[in-house]
Amino acid sequence: MLNLTDLKEEFDQIVEKSDNNVTEESDVDIKSKVESLELYSENYPFSLSMRIKDFPTEKAMIKFIKNCEGIIRKSIEYKEWRSYLVDVLGVNKCAITDELNSEVTVEVHHHIPSLFLIVKAIVNKYIQEEKEFSTFDIALEVIKLHYENRIGYITLLKSIHEKFHNGFLQIPMSLIKGNYKYFIENYLDYLDEEDKELIMERLSITKTDISWTRDNYKAVVNE
Repeated sequence: MLNLTDLKEEFDQIVEKSDNNVTEESDVDIKSKVESLELYSENYPFSLSMRIKDFPTEKAMIKFIKNCEGIIRKSIEYKEWRSYLVDVLGVNKCAITDELNSEVTVEVHHHIPSLFLIVKAIVNKYIQEEKEFSTFDIALEVIKLHYENRIGYITLLKSIHEKFHNGFLQIPMSLIKGNYKYFIENYLDYLDEEDKELIMERLSITKTDISWTRDNYKAVVNE
């Protein structure tokens, strides 16, 4: 068994061998501006910052937003938020059919706005305020909104959830949980006109007569 002295000698030998193999082309002096989290080299005109201020194209922005969405959904904090709602608080049945998650798959659906639009609004806010940001800055702010209960959500049967996203279901706002009005009041201005119109259209859906049951998924709504 190697002791600490033997390990140190072995490490020094590895480092020495590595140093001897460094070629002139690969011997780049990489430095960092620690305060701004930026890598650079005096041998090259370009630097690499962990944070950005804008995107070169709309396509790049959409890719960034979707990446943030993925990180948020996969995070332990998001999963625990969902678990707290469903398993602890008992928000565990479809708001439309009353079917329990012990009977069917019940999912948490972001409603006013979607998770994509939450991320998009926060990204646009950073850009307009000329503040640098990273994926993790955005993801953290979105997660904080969840724990502040400042987003709207509803629990839906998986197939009902799919029906909404396929454009065949309207959801009355009276069924929505969470303080969705906070987002409207503080982030709506950071969205495009098309996004605003979609949100206002969904806000106008009110419940007049709901006849949804586990056997009948039809509903009458008044816009």
